[in-house]
Amino acid sequence: MAGLSLVRLALALALMVAVQVPCAVRAQNLDTYRGRAPAVFIVAPGIDSPVLAAQMKSLNEAVAGVLARDLVVIELEDLTDVQRQRFDVPPDAFQVILVGIDGHVIQRWDAPVAPATLFKLIDEAGK
Repeated sequence: MAGLSLVRLALALALMVAVQVPCAVRAQNLDTYRGRAPAVFIVAPGIDSPVLAAQMKSLNEAVAGVLARDLVVIELEDLTDVQRQRFDVPPDAFQVILVGIDGHVIQRWDAPVAPATLFKLIDEAGK
């Protein structure tokens, strides 16, 4: 079974490199992923945010860990005031919000977070 998982991971990595599929999806509905996979919401003041770029770069470099944990990466930029209120993020702020499979917030950060930190928290939550 482990061999099959490694093959699936290798194929997914090859496909992502071949078609340059980004690691993130654009969505705003947590219910889509609840009960299926952990999610990390990256809330940025805009698409050109340097902290957004730094966070996405680190996650793209750690794509094997992202795939191994079925982590869904959701980029949210240029949110309306209502959307920011829903996610409890102040106007023009940057935040990384890690959400468990159960839909509860595991942790929030106001700056980019190392993928290893995300992975450790996800792994601990799964125990």
